[in-house]
Amino acid sequence: MIYPKHILCITCEKCYELGIQMGVYPATFQFECKDCKTPISGEVKFEPFELILKNATELNEEAPNYQKYTKLPIWRLDVSSEFPTNKLYLKETVIDGILSSPFLNQAMRLDKLKSDSEYGGVTEISKAMKFADFVTEGKFNNILRLFNLFWNKQEKYLYRDLKKLLDENKHLTPFREVKNVSDATMVLHQMFLTTSGISNILGNGILAEYTSLAKKIYSSEEHRDEIIRYIDHIESGFDTVERKAFEILETFSSIYSIMIPVVTLLNSNGYNRLDQASSGVSAANYKKLNDFYASSYEWILDNINLVIALNNIFVRNGYDNCCNGRSYHNNLESIPSKFNKVNQYNPGQAYLDVSEPFSKPVNNLNNKIRNAIQHFSSQVDYDNQKIIFEDRHQGRVRQEEYSIVDFIKICLANFSLIIYILEIIYTFRKLKFINYGITPSIYWIKNEEISKVMSDDEVKDNFQRKLKNRINKKRRK
Repeated sequence: MIYPKHILCITCEKCYELGIQMGVYPATFQFECKDCKTPISGEVKFEPFELILKNATELNEEAPNYQKYTKLPIWRLDVSSEFPTNKLYLKETVIDGILSSPFLNQAMRLDKLKSDSEYGGVTEISKAMKFADFVTEGKFNNILRLFNLFWNKQEKYLYRDLKKLLDENKHLTPFREVKNVSDATMVLHQMFLTTSGISNILGNGILAEYTSLAKKIYSSEEHRDEIIRYIDHIESGFDTVERKAFEILETFSSIYSIMIPVVTLLNSNGYNRLDQASSGVSAANYKKLNDFYASSYEWILDNINLVIALNNIFVRNGYDNCCNGRSYHNNLESIPSKFNKVNQYNPGQAYLDVSEPFSKPVNNLNNKIRNAIQHFSSQVDYDNQKIIFEDRHQGRVRQEEYSIVDFIKICLANFSLIIYILEIIYTFRKLKFINYGITPSIYWIKNEEISKVMSDDEVKDNFQRKLKNRINKKRRK
């Protein structure tokens, strides 16, 4: 449903039409007045509906000269958070904007479901919205609170509140209570990944791929001693690394709703069907996007060492043995420019070989963009929804231009790398617990409980099913 509104520039009273797609999440917009160049911006909130304007006033139908102000042709801007929208365009006929909407246009770009007559994009849109719901319902903030209890070693409150979370999500994990730090680590991790909808942001099969690589680390007997030796070298910083990651994810969560259109397109193979000459995503939040990109860029380059070390261990049998004949201790840890860890423009000098087993694509890590953001040398074209990054280096100015849609895409790639590295840290924590002799309490199963479960023909819940499968698997060995 489209809700039309007319607004007047506060400077010259030029009239604009807003085509507001009714939705769930607040939608922001910004453009420049065509006559006087005044920047006009606003936010639309729903339930209850509210239009907040800056440098413009709302024009009601009862206002004098309403017909004169709204006479065609008129400049129109579609507004939506969940879907790509038409950029500012000149509406010349009454039917312009009536026969289409951001929702319908998005649905037309996406594949149809094989088993459904509706557009497959409806399912992808719903999946992409899950993390936004997780945020607006306060669940992300609650997970962050629980992680803070974990980092601050507040076991009394952490175990109690994790038990409440388990009671609310019995179908998601075999855990029923939290008895030690190993339980707390696993439950926190599982609850975050399974309740947040993060897998929908990462894309089809990506989280499973990360989990598979984590299992490779966890189950490697050949490299176990060297992995433990590496963990001993870095584990004192795990809490700090995770804290900083979640600060960055908090920034991500505050702007995620504007990323929903891009997540939907990427996950439904419809990204290249978006005509970016005429459609896109509002540039109103570009500063927050910049902040997320710059902070995630720094965090990834600070912690990509974990990926490099794993490649060293599994390819060259020692975490100190970097590719290109360098040393983790003597070279990597004292590298002058962090970007050279992953510099694919000069792979002979890089420490990350993208062909090695734990590597991920790093083309999204662009030092020119980072430099431009850090030195406040970026500017935005609101009407065309583009950001121009200027990197000034040794008297030269190098420009990188991105549409907001393409910039969101590389921000999502950064997000994916953060989750990947956090998955590695989680795996390292589990390995170290085993090394300390701390095991999850789900493995503390009394003989009588095993007998009861195995003798019961009816599986009563997911916990019993998993337990039965685990026991049968062990008995077959």
